[in-house]
Amino acid sequence: MQFDQDGHSDVQRQLLITLVHGTWGRGFFPKPQNQNRRPFWFEDGSPFLARLTAGLGDIPHKTWPLLWSGANSIFVTDKTAHALADHLAAEHGEHPKATQLVIAHSHGGNIALRALHHLQHRDASQLKGAESANPLVVTLATPFIEVHAAERPSAPHVRMTLILTILILFDFSMLTLVFYWEPLFESFEKRQYFSVKYVAFWIVFGFFSVLIHWWGLRWGLKSSTRRKLVQALNQVTQLGEAVSADRLLVIRAVNDEAALIMALGTIVNFLTERFILNVFTFVFPLLVGMGVIGWQLDWLSMKSWWNVTIIVALMSGVIVLVIMMYSLLMTSRLVHGRELATSPMECQINTQSTPDGVGAKIVTLVRDTYAKSLRHGIYDHEDCAKTVSDWVRFRLETN
Repeated sequence: MQFDQDGHSDVQRQLLITLVHGTWGRGFFPKPQNQNRRPFWFEDGSPFLARLTAGLGDIPHKTWPLLWSGANSIFVTDKTAHALADHLAAEHGEHPKATQLVIAHSHGGNIALRALHHLQHRDASQLKGAESANPLVVTLATPFIEVHAAERPSAPHVRMTLILTILILFDFSMLTLVFYWEPLFESFEKRQYFSVKYVAFWIVFGFFSVLIHWWGLRWGLKSSTRRKLVQALNQVTQLGEAVSADRLLVIRAVNDEAALIMALGTIVNFLTERFILNVFTFVFPLLVGMGVIGWQLDWLSMKSWWNVTIIVALMSGVIVLVIMMYSLLMTSRLVHGRELATSPMECQINTQSTPDGVGAKIVTLVRDTYAKSLRHGIYDHEDCAKTVSDWVRFRLETN
């Protein structure tokens, strides 16, 4: 039994189902797709919805997909959560006796719980005396993410390591360029009591030093800026106890790819940070020592191909090492959300397969045979839709 054209039904246990896809749920670049393609799990005609409809049987229901950009962004997911909260509130106002159900996949689960958080914190004037929407929620393979502020003594050292490395690289770069600019300064130096090339070097080096220092204070090192960004990330990832235990079903899979990638990101982030702090502790004295020795021996003025080659090779090696280390550091944080790639390090990222503080019903789906499809596409599991429909039937019968 389905709804009529107006979406009304006299059956008290009618279901209004909202489907929320996850990150890149419609592809990397959402656009009109080929009509002959396989439907996404949240579209009519998909195997998941066919199994769900069969499992619900005579329970009247209506499905509606919440389409969003699918961007890997914490702030975008929170904005989508506001849109979902508005939809649930409006839907509840139109059908106050219906049971609302949200089925969310991947980061769609974070959107669903954030939407409930927004519903609970709305002003009483907005509700106008009416009861707030309180839907059933089913999450499919959701990595629940929360960002918490944390004092990390290593964070300033990592930032200063980057800035000092850039300054030293400029040092070597300018010294190398001075070698090639030597003919331009020879005529001036014959009539001067000082080395024009070194004065030019210090002018350029000083300019870039001031520029990098300003950038560090403006964007990277200013404590108030860091605190505000961390507080913003913490606020938009708060899940709390937005849904009661008896109204939340968490379905997860063994060796879920998304969970494994985030776990790998956490490990790589830790190891890279340690590497930067420890290895560069030895690299800095080496670079400074090489610079001092080269200055005293006046390597560049010797016009030796071998000396220049050593300096260029050393500088290139450090550049490659710096790019690799900080690229790894950014990438390892990027998997949790693109904002975290450039966010302050004074925060901890909590990623779990179930939200904290909620004694929800948890079901782990496994396969007895080799699975060709990704485990993160848990909606394709033959028991996924049945698990949802059985749980919904149980909740309707007990309410």
